[in-house]
Amino acid sequence: MICILMWVAQEGFRDEELFIPKSLFEENKYSVTVVSHNSGTALSKFGKIIEVKGIDEIKIDDYDAFLLVGGPGTFSLADDKILHSYIKDALRKIPLLGGICYAPNIMARAGALKNKKATVWGDKDIFDKESVIFDSKDVVIDGNIITANGPDAAQLWAKAIVNYIKNELKK
Repeated sequence: MICILMWVAQEGFRDEELFIPKSLFEENKYSVTVVSHNSGTALSKFGKIIEVKGIDEIKIDDYDAFLLVGGPGTFSLADDKILHSYIKDALRKIPLLGGICYAPNIMARAGALKNKKATVWGDKDIFDKESVIFDSKDVVIDGNIITANGPDAAQLWAKAIVNYIKNELKK
């Protein structure tokens, strides 16, 4: 079974960027675990409360994909060392890494996007500083990294991830 780990900010994750992909993944019979920095609850931008595991409770090797959800709660996390550690670990150990909205900035700061093509919501200053090749498309795939530029691209991002899993992981 394909196991997907989706990280959200404890407060202020973007609803569409979690719930649309999560629904599509579950329709495809993938196991989805939602984590944040701490176990308990996380609050979406639009006030939805969900149960989450703490990121320190998971073992990255148990997953096939590590996906970072964006939203205003991520704006202060570009330099978050905890996330950087998990991103670097995922890059070394599992087949697929992805981010949507502002989250690709976190991935860039962790060094995961160096000399890779990616997209992001908003200003691309971090991309420029971290040698990321900005692409203005809604969804960008570069090897085993899939990024998307915001909530309007959530469905396309999810479909790209499902296609990647079907074509690359299930061979």
